[in-house]
Amino acid sequence: MALFIIIVAICLIFQAERGIFDTVSFFRLFKRIKAEADQPENENIQKRDLYILIPVLREQAIIENTILDILQLENRHFNIRIVIITTIREKIDNPYRQPPLTSAVILDSLKRGRLKEFKKNILLIEENDAKGNMATQLNFAIRFLSSIALPKSSYLLYNADSVISQQILRSLANILRKDSSHFAFQQPCAYVKDMKTTASSFLNALAIYQSWYCLGHESSLIRKYERGIAGNFPFPRLGVIVGHGSGMTLETNIQNGGYPTDLLTEDLTFGFILSAKSVPIFLLPSLEVADVPEKFTDFVRQKSVWFWNYLGYFSCYKKMLRENFPHKKLFPLLLQGLGGGAYWFFSGAFIIMPILLGVVTKSGPLLIIAIASPLLFSLLPQYILLRKLPRILEQQGLKKIAGNMSGVSFFKIFPWIFLITITDSLGPWIASFHYIISLVSGNLPKKYKTGD
Repeated sequence: MALFIIIVAICLIFQAERGIFDTVSFFRLFKRIKAEADQPENENIQKRDLYILIPVLREQAIIENTILDILQLENRHFNIRIVIITTIREKIDNPYRQPPLTSAVILDSLKRGRLKEFKKNILLIEENDAKGNMATQLNFAIRFLSSIALPKSSYLLYNADSVISQQILRSLANILRKDSSHFAFQQPCAYVKDMKTTASSFLNALAIYQSWYCLGHESSLIRKYERGIAGNFPFPRLGVIVGHGSGMTLETNIQNGGYPTDLLTEDLTFGFILSAKSVPIFLLPSLEVADVPEKFTDFVRQKSVWFWNYLGYFSCYKKMLRENFPHKKLFPLLLQGLGGGAYWFFSGAFIIMPILLGVVTKSGPLLIIAIASPLLFSLLPQYILLRKLPRILEQQGLKKIAGNMSGVSFFKIFPWIFLITITDSLGPWIASFHYIISLVSGNLPKKYKTGD
């Protein structure tokens, strides 16, 4: 019985750590976002070049609206050019052009459609590596831009489903005004683009769950890295680059070798490389909005792909050792990365194990505590986020999304949030299985689709 109590206590501690600290974290983030939005706008503005990179693969249904929404933002800070990065892989996968290629949709709109008046602000380039991935697309685009733009020109990376606001441009202008060119930045994301009363309860539940993780946990990691770079931690901190919502100067990317192309994922692993080289990564205090998968199976596949970031940390560690970076700096980074992956791998067990032990031991008090803990440390924080986030979105100028989100009933999505919470480890388990196979075969698996 003593062993069971120890196991339950460990599980409860891990649940409480994530629930309490991540909740405090998103409140801190909201306070910082509000303070940023309340700052008076600088009247002495010298416009800078800003390239917004959008890698695409089968995005013909949404790409035109995404480009228009960005270019129609009120903007006093930047000379914006949208860089759409297509890939030859889309042509290979769609030889009969049904539906039309993403590039064809954009070209048609540039000639006779809604993008015609913005053609000077849009670059359309195609990466021609038939065996490439997201990293090869991005590196190809950055090399191309470095041949036509100033090295200190900045870029922001978004997905085709991303929604951004004018506040993002203001916040980025403030960061660029304060610091040198050798740094990166990452903004938090609220995954509530499609959240509304008419959406499925699963989609609404996943939207708030994924937003809780990003706004609470990931934003905390970024802030800790900021403090670590400033010398406020006794050991090196692991920085976070999650792809969309991130950016840096062209010079910073190229000097640090670009996105890793030999791994299945390119975002958190690039963050490891930047951390090893002590490149500052600043929090961009404004919200990006994005969508989530509509089906449970796509949710599991997406999480499985994302978990490869953690499986790639050891490769980044060895790469940095070969480049003669000191072990005493790299090893703490590796431990933090693997520790984050281990927590995710066992997160479902932290909830299920105490409940099972309560049933096996037939202990009423133990079972009550086991059931109450996820309600207190997971579901309650997400309820709070559901109530607080719409006001922040309104302050960012995203009133329509805020209104749609406000009408969602937590009671209706409650069961789905609980299901997502206890099954969040399925993706990591699948990824780990593929990883073991790749160690035996010597080949990385093909990056499996997570839904177009």
